[in-house]
Amino acid sequence: MDVSDAILKRASIRRIKPDPVERAKIEKVLEAGRRAPSWGNTQPWRFIVVQDKARREEIAAAGGMPQISGAPVIIVCCATIDDFTKKGHGAALESLIPAGAMTEELKNFVLQSDQFAPYLKGEAVMTVRAGEQLMIAVAYMTLEAVNQGLGTCWVGAITPAGVHKAMNLPDTIFVHSLLPLGYPDEDPKPRPRKAVDKIVFWENYG
Repeated sequence: MDVSDAILKRASIRRIKPDPVERAKIEKVLEAGRRAPSWGNTQPWRFIVVQDKARREEIAAAGGMPQISGAPVIIVCCATIDDFTKKGHGAALESLIPAGAMTEELKNFVLQSDQFAPYLKGEAVMTVRAGEQLMIAVAYMTLEAVNQGLGTCWVGAITPAGVHKAMNLPDTIFVHSLLPLGYPDEDPKPRPRKAVDKIVFWENYG
């Protein structure tokens, strides 16, 4: 399946079969997230794969979404601000130098720039930036799930603090969303989308 087909086929799947999902397929989905782009190569995402039934039920209930516990896999999608501290961001930029995508001079400029260094603006901004990058990774994962014949539903209307507590996560990790994963038990019709001329403009707005 090519990317265009996956984009067209993807839909939010809320009814998922209880059948177990092969580890190789789960790993393909996770690899898609790992390959996503991120600000300065920070890669602030962290994913916790939960398959144990009792654990799934606990996490789903803690997040205020008990109905997703029937999915054979729940991926707890988290992010960390550690990768946006001066040390973390600096290490990420440093990793780009051998690949020819960064220089020492440019790295130092970025780390001192209000525009490019979120740590200079505080924890709240670092949290926003980490969440933004995580969403890119999750989008990649939903498309790879389609490619693997799996269904997902990006669940963001949760109680993050409840999941954070249930998972006993450190303070520098925050829970962003849950991604139930499994074989679809429904084939929903395509959702309506706004017409292209309502959202795309050439040269000027309007």
